Amino acid sequence: MRLLLPLIFFALSVKNGFAGIEPPSPLSATLRLIWGLLIVLGILLVIYALAKKKLSFLNTGGGKGAITIIETRHLMPRKSLCLVKVRGREYLLGLGSEQINLLAVLDAPVSSSGTTESPALKNFASTLATAEAENNDNTA
Repeated sequence: MRLLLPLIFFALSVKNGFAGIEPPSPLSATLRLIWGLLIVLGILLVIYALAKKKLSFLNTGGGKGAITIIETRHLMPRKSLCLVKVRGREYLLGLGSEQINLLAVLDAPVSSSGTTESPALKNFASTLATAEAENNDNTA
């Protein structure tokens, strides 16, 4: 970087030495300004990406830990509901301005495909299967 800076200053001084030949047009100056801003923006984005990658230990881990926030719903200012999964169990939390309350413990049973189903869906599926079996018995 220290070697690059004197080269840039030298190039600018040489270019300014020939500035008396032709005055720059306003369009050329605008394009140079936009090009410079894009270069600065690109440098900032690269620095941001590197900082985010190097400081990834500050992140929550993206759901890799034992606690995962599934969903958060804001109800009013400083009041919201939060669905949290901890070691396979789901908890519904009420978040206030100064306290957190456990509202419900939800069971998340695992289906045969390995995905979690809500208890209401599992009950509906079993009820539907029972109703279909009864319907087939009645028609036969």
